[in-house]
Amino acid sequence: MTILDWGMLVIPLLFLATSIFYTKRHMRSVTDFLAAGRTARRYLLTSANGLAGYGLITLVAGTQVFYHAGWAVSWWNNAATFVLAVLCISGYVTYRFRETRALTMGQYFEMRFSRRYRIFMGLICWLSGVINYGIFPAVAANFFISFLRLPSTLCGIGTFPLLMCLFLGGALLIAATGGQIQNIVSDTIQSIFCYGMSIAVAITILVLLDKSAFHEVLTSQPPGESYINPFDTAGVKDLNFWWIMINIYGCVSGYGAWQGNQGYAVSALTPHEAKMGGILSTWRMISVAFFALMLSLGGLTVAKATAFAEISREASAYLSANFIPATADQMTLTTCLAAILPVGIKGMLVAVMFFLMLSTDTSYLHSWGSILVQDVIIPTYGKRLPQRTHLWLIRLSMVLVAVFALCFSLFYRQSEYIQLFQMLTGCIFAAGAGCAILGGLYWRRGTTQGVWAASLLGVCISLFNVVLLDARGWHTVREFLLGFFPENQTLLEAVERCPVNAAILSFCTTLLAQATFIIVSLCTSKTPYNLEKLLHRGAYADQETLARQAAESQEHAIPWYVRFFLGFDKEFTLSDKIVALSVSLWTYGWAAAFLLITLWNVLAYFLPGISQWSPEWWFNYFWFFLLANLVLAPVTALWMAWGSLKDIFFMFKLLKVRKVDESDDGMVEKP
Repeated sequence: MTILDWGMLVIPLLFLATSIFYTKRHMRSVTDFLAAGRTARRYLLTSANGLAGYGLITLVAGTQVFYHAGWAVSWWNNAATFVLAVLCISGYVTYRFRETRALTMGQYFEMRFSRRYRIFMGLICWLSGVINYGIFPAVAANFFISFLRLPSTLCGIGTFPLLMCLFLGGALLIAATGGQIQNIVSDTIQSIFCYGMSIAVAITILVLLDKSAFHEVLTSQPPGESYINPFDTAGVKDLNFWWIMINIYGCVSGYGAWQGNQGYAVSALTPHEAKMGGILSTWRMISVAFFALMLSLGGLTVAKATAFAEISREASAYLSANFIPATADQMTLTTCLAAILPVGIKGMLVAVMFFLMLSTDTSYLHSWGSILVQDVIIPTYGKRLPQRTHLWLIRLSMVLVAVFALCFSLFYRQSEYIQLFQMLTGCIFAAGAGCAILGGLYWRRGTTQGVWAASLLGVCISLFNVVLLDARGWHTVREFLLGFFPENQTLLEAVERCPVNAAILSFCTTLLAQATFIIVSLCTSKTPYNLEKLLHRGAYADQETLARQAAESQEHAIPWYVRFFLGFDKEFTLSDKIVALSVSLWTYGWAAAFLLITLWNVLAYFLPGISQWSPEWWFNYFWFFLLANLVLAPVTALWMAWGSLKDIFFMFKLLKVRKVDESDDGMVEKP
């Protein structure tokens, strides 16, 4: 790293530090700390939330998947992208949750079910979240150590724990100073810098590495392990077609359950702004996805192409000598890529990764710290706390989360891929919470007994599954099972890790929880639940709802299929419709290509007159996809940056003039 490289990181950090001192004066209440006073419009929501939700660990996990499965598995991910786009466009869960006026998901649980369920699920949500977050500091520290080739000690202190302490300390400073207001502003500032830097890094990789090198790497895999042909991946384990299908099912059934960035779910100015923020996320993701793809493709090319064989061998030797196998596997592509990046660009990549890490850390510390207080401590206490006491309690809770993450990263020995570990730890909460969210917002027959049964079952099975994925935990379980089945070949071969991967374990756990919820609810439901009261509709409409209904009454009814596939509703302006239509055309266009090409290749198995696509055809399609994203990435990045700056000033204007309601602190009053 040269002075120019360090400047790429330091200059944005100065802007960030300035924003901290300016923003903290606007934080005056618990609502401000938890939900930014509910003043965020669509561009703030999509930019800040997008950066917080797509952290450094997500990129590292993505490179690990690419290292083992190449682009082929991404083909099946088109189905997931299509499903998620439909969910975002339709306002699935997001719109109804915002209508409840709940500050946290736990508050909604109390409103819909009971206080005891809120307390229990708040504790489980916190436990699931901090375990999931527990490997974040380790992955971040290992990335910077391996990418920058840092020594094992700095100033006589181990580099690994030192970096984790510095990263967590900086994130705590931001999150505890101004809460969600500070998170939104700092994440937005970081996202604006990341838009430009990530595109510059991606284009540089594309220019540095020849197209023929990409072609060589993607088309030279042995049969059954193709990096480019999704129909030639029978030999790929774990990160394959079935993993994607399980992911899709989990996204639909547990939509809204994950609370790592729950502050953004309640920060929207209106339900409509929350919905538009979700719609814009498709365009916001273009630049991030292009950067992630080029990071993975560039790293894989350096690691596998014959022209870079010496660099690959040296990187492999370095990783083997300094990291355990699981960590070395995670860092292979980024370590290889570091050797070829020019001055300035390397600094940009470090800055982007640092901001991705910082934004996720601040959001997760805020979320898990808030959830422990809002959904466990205060409901258990049963009384409203003074504002000052309430805020300091949340800050202390954030410190507890940071300490837990530090300790977990120091002692947990992960044996599973990052993506699969995140699926399983998220399932601890999501298996039951998905039932409570969908069954509570959309099904009048969902009962408190049903969600209790589903959640208890999901928690017990998921925690046991987490033990199986720890190397030492699996060794203990394996020895126990061998005592009963000493000749079992599967147990004898599975020395280092559980033979059943985390995706299958989480899928089975989710199905069992959902079946339990439906059966118990049907058995215990006596009268349908009053959803109108929960959602402030009909006779229970408040001032916000009445104002929206007044505007809606002047418009014509919109057909259901337009609402579902294009997202239009009666609050959409002309510009909203144009944005939603552009997202729909982009998403459904790629979805149509996915369906037609997949159908062609499936039919080729059965019809003699049709030939399956060759690796050359698949590479040409991949190259077209890459260039399409290259063209749109700068355009969408400028669009998002402009909208985000405009919405920041609008938020500050609202924060100055709004009235502080100290009773709006997440406490549910007894009727």
